[in-house]
Amino acid sequence: MKKLLSLTALVLCAFVAIGQNTAEEIRLAKAIQSDIQMEQYMWAIGTGPTKEIADKNAINSLSQLGMTQTTIIDNEFSNVNTGQDAQSTMSTKATSVGISNLALDKARVIFLAPQAGMEVALRFMTREDWDKRDEDTKIKINNYIDSAKFAFSVEDQLRYYSWANILMSGYTKGDIQIDGHHAGPMLQSKVREILNNIKVSIIAIEEDKQNKNYPYKVMLDFIYNDSPLPSITYSYFDGSGTVSDEMVKDGRAMIQMKKLPESFNINIDYIMEDLARQAEPAVVVLAPRTAPFKEATKEVFTKGFRAKSEVDTNSDKVNSVVAKQLKKQAADYAAVTEVKDDAQAPYRKIMSDIVASFSSISAVNIRPHFTDSAWSEYQKIVAEGNPTLARTPSWTFAELDSLVICREMPIKLNFKGNKKFVEDVVFRVNKKTKKIESLAYKLSQNTEKHIMAKEWNERDRLTLITFLEDYRTAYCLRDIEYINKVFSNDAYIIVGKVLQQSKKKYNDNTELINQDGKVVYTQYSKEEYLVNLKKSFMSKEFVNIRFEECNVGKGYNAKEGIYAVQVRQLYYSNNYSDDGILTLAIDMRNDVNPLVRVRVWQQERDVEYTAEQMIERTVSTEGSISSN
Repeated sequence: MKKLLSLTALVLCAFVAIGQNTAEEIRLAKAIQSDIQMEQYMWAIGTGPTKEIADKNAINSLSQLGMTQTTIIDNEFSNVNTGQDAQSTMSTKATSVGISNLALDKARVIFLAPQAGMEVALRFMTREDWDKRDEDTKIKINNYIDSAKFAFSVEDQLRYYSWANILMSGYTKGDIQIDGHHAGPMLQSKVREILNNIKVSIIAIEEDKQNKNYPYKVMLDFIYNDSPLPSITYSYFDGSGTVSDEMVKDGRAMIQMKKLPESFNINIDYIMEDLARQAEPAVVVLAPRTAPFKEATKEVFTKGFRAKSEVDTNSDKVNSVVAKQLKKQAADYAAVTEVKDDAQAPYRKIMSDIVASFSSISAVNIRPHFTDSAWSEYQKIVAEGNPTLARTPSWTFAELDSLVICREMPIKLNFKGNKKFVEDVVFRVNKKTKKIESLAYKLSQNTEKHIMAKEWNERDRLTLITFLEDYRTAYCLRDIEYINKVFSNDAYIIVGKVLQQSKKKYNDNTELINQDGKVVYTQYSKEEYLVNLKKSFMSKEFVNIRFEECNVGKGYNAKEGIYAVQVRQLYYSNNYSDDGILTLAIDMRNDVNPLVRVRVWQQERDVEYTAEQMIERTVSTEGSISSN
């Protein structure tokens, strides 16, 4: 055995990082790999064609450690050309705790020098952390259950209960009691209950005979307890293969199929692996070993639907619960001054031309309807997202100063990495020139509803919604120029967990330490934030940001024109996903040029730190940061 371990050490040490790693990382990587008996570190190496795959393989290998006493485990880098005919192996004298005893959130990663064209990832954690996994797993299970109880959205409830259920298979110290009930059966019951209340149905089918590969467009409604399901990810079989990572918006989805069977399955992604990969890696590892819920599979039937070349999904003949509910919500909460019927013709003409341009046989030239800047924005959406119509638009036209807001065009965006989701595009047309000056992705129905329900004047509500639409769209389109313009030069930009618990002021230090020493808040200057953001954008094929759980505040009297917004932000991209609380303090006294004066992102919501308190505590009447 010693001879084998020595050979393994020689092989592994060939992977010392070069070039892009810091001296400290190189030193640490050497120290870890020299710890063959894993007395100080538990570690594993994974390889793959990309860093993401290499890291996933490293996590999987790390999860295997400890299955049995001194178990020898093969791993993928055995094919790497090291100049020696040797099988790559690992050994550990870890206690036999079993694969289920897993909590790897404290596992760090170092990417080592590529070998034979393959990326190499080193995943490791201290022996102390490794031995605390059961305790940490129990804490996590309880935290996720608590989070699910108070979660605003169905999607969050489902995710938290699912993650807790999966982590239960990683707990080996017996049962966990929750409110006098066994946690395992309770969690499974909660997940099943939520999944059972999700209903999926077809509302219409269109056939595009010009599309030889995927001629059928199937429009779907997603309902939860008789209301539109705000968001969920799902997969399905399109006639040639499985399509994953499709996303619902406000209860609406559209899929394209090669063949049209009598029935097919929609599979709800209740695990939400993209978020788990960032927030809870143990879930990703344990999920394949956890029994799936059959309730997540929804069979939908095409019987009774005749595929037509064009379907008006707004027609009373189309039985869409989602369409009826959204129309009712719009009437209840979006009561604004609309353009009178006899003055709508020019705006309807513009929108009609844009909708027609989606047809492969259309000869409409829509370029004259746009200003140069708006055309550039629209072209970026078309070039990156390859959009198709997801529903028949139901237009409303509202006035805001010199603009008419035309809302909205539902489209499905299709990105290269097979990420697909529904968005609504809002167009702003100049009353005088009748040209589109700007466009943006609409907010979610719940976020918009919350703002429109405020007892503010109409202009204030529409102005704030328009700003948030532009802000969100800038991140989705990776528009650094707009973000640079909208952040004030002295903006305070903070990333942390629970801001309220910090006793220090923003301007005390660039690192704000929580009073119990467990949470560190990092403050960035505008320049630092933009440099980091630009680097991040360059690595992404797409970005999708959604706002939910909106809480807004408005300043009065001397603080008139100061707004604060707190939303739950869900961030998706091809190589990163996260979920947190975003709070913005916005100076809109010059509403033509609004400025973000404070941006706070937290992993967890601080219930004591509301949007209203943001105005009082952080924004003075002069627009600078308050020391109070």
